[in-house]
Amino acid sequence: MHPEEIKASMRMKGITPTALADELGVANSSVSQVISGRATSARIAGRIAQIIGKPVPVIWPPKTAPVLRRMKPSAEVAT
Repeated sequence: MHPEEIKASMRMKGITPTALADELGVANSSVSQVISGRATSARIAGRIAQIIGKPVPVIWPPKTAPVLRRMKPSAEVAT
């Protein structure tokens, strides 16, 4: 989900990111970073998921590793 969708869903359930930070005893910036996906915290993410009623992987889908492809060796240059 987009961070704005997460915040809007939280507000619709009657809790702001600041109120969540107070509830959990963490800094506002910690909640903000988790919402935006810049940081991870199972406790914060779990509480957000509980509030908005969606599983954590739906809110923050797992990041897939890029597919690395082996390049064909270039023709050797005679020196």
